[in-house]
Amino acid sequence: MPHRQILRDIEAGSFKPLYLLHGEEPYFIDVLTKALEATVVEESMKDFNQTIFYGKDTEIDAILDAARRFPMMADRQLVLVREAQDLAAWRRSAEMERLEAYAKQPHDSTVLVFAFKGKKADGRLKAVKAIQQRGVVFLSERVRDYKLPAWIGEAVKESGLAISTPTATLLAEHLGTNLSKVMNELTKLAIVLPKGATITPEIIEEHIGISKDYNVFELQNALAAKDIMKANRIVNYFEANPKDHPVAMLMPVLGSFFSKLFAYQSLTDQSPAGAARALKCAPFAVKQYAEASKRYAPAKVGRIFGYLREADRKSKGQGNATVTDGMLLREAIFKILH
Repeated sequence: MPHRQILRDIEAGSFKPLYLLHGEEPYFIDVLTKALEATVVEESMKDFNQTIFYGKDTEIDAILDAARRFPMMADRQLVLVREAQDLAAWRRSAEMERLEAYAKQPHDSTVLVFAFKGKKADGRLKAVKAIQQRGVVFLSERVRDYKLPAWIGEAVKESGLAISTPTATLLAEHLGTNLSKVMNELTKLAIVLPKGATITPEIIEEHIGISKDYNVFELQNALAAKDIMKANRIVNYFEANPKDHPVAMLMPVLGSFFSKLFAYQSLTDQSPAGAARALKCAPFAVKQYAEASKRYAPAKVGRIFGYLREADRKSKGQGNATVTDGMLLREAIFKILH
């Protein structure tokens, strides 16, 4: 189930007796866990009816004993296992059999939650299958970078605001795929902006600090258009603010752009829809690849990868002891444009 549907059910008071929240993306697991903590047991009754374990410090029998207790002066209790991935029981067949037995006949008055972070639980285990039959098994997958602008757009819409795809892309490029960080910034905007407002680059610059004119996204646009003056203005700004724009963070973004450009040049179907599917990017980005393809031959793109790798390597101190980030960036951008 999508995490939003599970969240709506929880907030509506529709609980399952078992939850296994697992996967590489901690943000969704945290959201669902916080929602369960906030709603399953009333605040005044949490001392009696909310038990929290940590996987590394507990055994499955203690968890199941707590789950089998009846709530005190309440309809239900919450038993939450944080860091459940560290629970040794997952590797012990006898203990998994006991969890399976409970999962087949869980107490209706208990909500038992395993918050299993950082990796997937073993779906072949009979205990996991039993949890899925009687409860919820939610796989929390990371949002891929090419899907992040669309994800930001949905999150903004849910908050009652609006944002264009290019502006969402600006946020995605700057903030990266750390969803907790992204949501913290979006929450700030939801507090200061009126309902229905549109998030613009100017608003982002004012409240988040991402310059609408001087960011890696605009540098990418300048390189795609071979706009030498604009690219040099941005490089000058980055050189004056090296801590905010380290080369080691810029090179992967530029590398991703030229990788997509190189892939575009090899496509037989270069239509906007076909290229967007093949490159896994937004349709509006295809136009930029098409324009950049006219300015950069495939052989040149191949050499650009070398320029970017060299700048990245030297920025990390490999074969370089004196050249600053600003000088490395300036040299790489010069080689790309000429």
